[in-house]
Amino acid sequence: MLQPKLSAVVTGAASGIGQATALVFAQRGYAVLGCDLDPKGLEETAALIQSNGGHFDSLVTDVTQESQIEELFVEAKQKFGTVSAAVSCAGVARTGKVHEAPRKDWDFQIAVNLTGTYLLSKYAMKTFVEQNAGAFVAVSSDAGVRGASGYAAYCASKHGVIGLVRCLALDYGALGIRANAVCPGFVRTKMMDQLFAEAENPEAEKKSYMKEVPLGRFADPQEVGKVIFHLCSEDAAYTNGIIYSIDGGVTAGHFE
Repeated sequence: MLQPKLSAVVTGAASGIGQATALVFAQRGYAVLGCDLDPKGLEETAALIQSNGGHFDSLVTDVTQESQIEELFVEAKQKFGTVSAAVSCAGVARTGKVHEAPRKDWDFQIAVNLTGTYLLSKYAMKTFVEQNAGAFVAVSSDAGVRGASGYAAYCASKHGVIGLVRCLALDYGALGIRANAVCPGFVRTKMMDQLFAEAENPEAEKKSYMKEVPLGRFADPQEVGKVIFHLCSEDAAYTNGIIYSIDGGVTAGHFE
């Protein structure tokens, strides 16, 4: 069997931004290896992609476990020969001020959002160095470029992702390997719904955040997936180390 020319590894592919990203890559001719801890969600992603003639394989993976990320790239190279792109979409969010939130919430968010991105980048870069080519994109957040009340651990993890990506861009750019980050605001996903559901007044909380958005709405996951694809494509061949806001204008400045 001929090996696909273009391939991508996507974490968090069972739902939300990760699933949308896997769909966009598959629609545009990439073979995708998606991972997540949710096997049913991965099956759903596979069905969506394969029903449209796309190529999707999956592996149940905990992004906080180095051996499992290493195995993910062994699997990708066995299936595809080379890996064109790696995308870190796996993410979690817990609310709480630092004096109130349990330590386990801090550890969980740092482990998934930051360490998970680091581990993916470690094995992506090993692979890309062997190939002398590759594109890496990490999903940070608008909470990676500004603070948010009640989101201390989440903000810390997402700020860390940006610092990591900038260093990757500097360390590997000379080899033709690019690293960039996207910073979405609120995106219509299950995670967003869960966060608002935990608020004292969910509808009021949602309206409060939406009032900050000049475009007057939250993002669709596919809108984020399309930007990620662009940053991995040849159309962005000279784009390296960028922090790309996808927030409807929220971080542009004060809006009334």
